Amino acid sequence: MPFFCSVFLSEDFKIYMPDEKGSLRSDLTPIKGGCHYRGYVEGFPSSAVTLSTCSGLRGLLQFENVSYGIEPLGYSPAFEHFVYRVSDERTAGSLLASSHPESGVSTSFYFIVVNALSALMSSWVIFQYNYMGSDTNAATRKIIQVFNLVNNMFNPLNVTVVLSSLELWTEENKISTAGEADDLLQRFLQWKQSHLTLGSYDIAYLLLYRDQAAFVGATDLGKACQRDAAGAVAYQGAVTLESFSVLLAQLLGRSLGISYDDSRDCRCPGRICLMSPEALHVSGAKAFSSCSIGDFETFLKHNGGTCLFNRPRLTGLSYRRVAVCGNGIVERGEQCDCGAAEVGADKCCTKMCRFKPGVKCSSGLCCNECQFKQKNSPCRPAADAQCDLAEFCNGSSASCPPDLYDGHGCEHGTGYCYKGRCQSPDLQCRRLYGRGSKNAPVACYEELNSQRDRFGHCGFQPRQGYKSCAWRNLRCGKLICTYPYSTPFPSEAAAVLYVQVREHLCISLDYLNAPARLDPLLVPPGTKCGSGKVRKHFIVCNNKRHCHCHPGWKPPDCLRKGSGPGGSVDSGLQLMDH
Repeated sequence: MPFFCSVFLSEDFKIYMPDEKGSLRSDLTPIKGGCHYRGYVEGFPSSAVTLSTCSGLRGLLQFENVSYGIEPLGYSPAFEHFVYRVSDERTAGSLLASSHPESGVSTSFYFIVVNALSALMSSWVIFQYNYMGSDTNAATRKIIQVFNLVNNMFNPLNVTVVLSSLELWTEENKISTAGEADDLLQRFLQWKQSHLTLGSYDIAYLLLYRDQAAFVGATDLGKACQRDAAGAVAYQGAVTLESFSVLLAQLLGRSLGISYDDSRDCRCPGRICLMSPEALHVSGAKAFSSCSIGDFETFLKHNGGTCLFNRPRLTGLSYRRVAVCGNGIVERGEQCDCGAAEVGADKCCTKMCRFKPGVKCSSGLCCNECQFKQKNSPCRPAADAQCDLAEFCNGSSASCPPDLYDGHGCEHGTGYCYKGRCQSPDLQCRRLYGRGSKNAPVACYEELNSQRDRFGHCGFQPRQGYKSCAWRNLRCGKLICTYPYSTPFPSEAAAVLYVQVREHLCISLDYLNAPARLDPLLVPPGTKCGSGKVRKHFIVCNNKRHCHCHPGWKPPDCLRKGSGPGGSVDSGLQLMDH
């Protein structure tokens, strides 16, 4: 059996679980990343094999019309394994049936996909793990096995689906899971926009377990890289990991612009193509059809896959590449690499990609004249006066510490910092309408955001239409601003509504070509839309959840005064205790 190492776990893979107080904690249990393999059975070119050797031999051997599983026998002193035939899954439902109200949800499985390689799609998985066995290790192993199966199917498209983190919901669902698929999809998309704001992801999937359902999923075609609209929901009963991986592969395929094969003249090497509706119910190897490959090429040509070329760091990937001295890239085993044109002429680096005598570095923001810059030397200035933090050299490395952004209130308490920028309604109003505009008073929000129309609402549901805002959430819906000018606001792309509320002239826009559920004037993540606690003046929190002290206060907890420039344990500063 020809095999290839399957690398799809991110280098910083973590498992998150809620603690007794409901806060997420990270389980640092090491997960092996170099023991997963894919290939085929020699003599059967249409077959597919996915195996793991992390704890015994586990996996699937898939031929055209039959699949066999292999697992270790429990507590076998001779390390015996058993092989079994996987039965076809005759589950009811279709991937994109219209709607069907459900009740009595027994268990939920939550899946969140994030960024994407040659092409890479990096993934964050959230699920209620008793669906796959009420054991963290067992659930993790099964999810990793599913990702190995999915990657075997996506390999012909040169796409790798990367698993970056697992988050286990063990207590309660974060949103209501009742109702129809399209309603649930909208609830999930809105939830992820407000609760996954700091996560690095492109696309999110919500997978739920139900004993019976008229459909197994709902998603929009080709939205993998449209952050606000990228998502899907899926229902499924008790199925094998093989069928579950097919369901996941079909959802990912739909998000990547790949349509179904049922009404087209499509060809594939196996008995049944992956994007056929019947693929969910039949065992055996499955491949993308000629139609699917054409759909994916069209998706890429129209720039639908821009997020697929981010580069998450993968466990085991760095060990597979042979270092090439002279290519200008510092690789494993090299101290420096100045490139072919500068070999021998560089004052820091030899032609063997090693440091010259007395040299400590050759490149980097904290390297100057082949030596480390002095500690506390600025290496990256703040990009935003209110919300980005400067970084400093630590005196022992050529690299500048990772870029950090602030997580505290900004613009005189009217907003919060998000990804290094101040998300303040006042700033947003000034950007839209000019210097004199600012966030409207509550009376204007009450007048407009309680109307449930295109000029004032708190979101959109396909069947219910626009949603009105509850009084406490009036500022969490559409952005309403004051308009201080005597001349009309010029806009060809949007309809304009003016409303006089007491002494205030309020303004709202409706962008005519934007889908209702993607209204660009819905307040963005990080915007302050209600009251909150005020942090102490000498401390803020960065994106790594560490204290960042103002000048005159010492990290790590900012509780002691000092003469230094402040900062955090992540800033690269080295402060002396007195």
